[in-house]
Amino acid sequence: MKRFLAGVVGVSTIATLAACGSDVVEMTDSTWLVTNIYTSPDEPHAISDLVVNQPSLDFGNSSLSGFTGCVPFTGRAEFLRDGEPSTVADANYVTLSSLDFNTIDDDCIGQERLVHDRMVELLPGSFEISRSSDSEILLTLDVDELDRPSMRLLSWIAPSAER
Repeated sequence: MKRFLAGVVGVSTIATLAACGSDVVEMTDSTWLVTNIYTSPDEPHAISDLVVNQPSLDFGNSSLSGFTGCVPFTGRAEFLRDGEPSTVADANYVTLSSLDFNTIDDDCIGQERLVHDRMVELLPGSFEISRSSDSEILLTLDVDELDRPSMRLLSWIAPSAER
């Protein structure tokens, strides 16, 4: 019983400390699930429910790792604010480079392969960072096109409800 109560107190303490932070989930504090890939206005953009292995991105201060739905990958991330080097928290722009994708297996087919191919096509690149909400990020490819490709990311962790 004492262990149970100690566990409850420990979880309560962690929850209280988490609630003291900002409502905004920082890019380096979460795994970001890729929920949409916008490549063309006439193409479906939502990640299908048929995709078993959710594609994701994890940002470090100068690195990136992720999963395409088929294979893991790693790379470099350079964060900028208004064209100048920046911390991740202050950045409004990121350049993803030196990406190394694991070799894809023959069993990567269907929706997973479609998502994989779109992510490999979109990355590496330079992206504007915008926030749709405290736990959602839109990475928009920096290209001269009317309908610029982009990826919508949703935080694996929810922002705290209290301050």
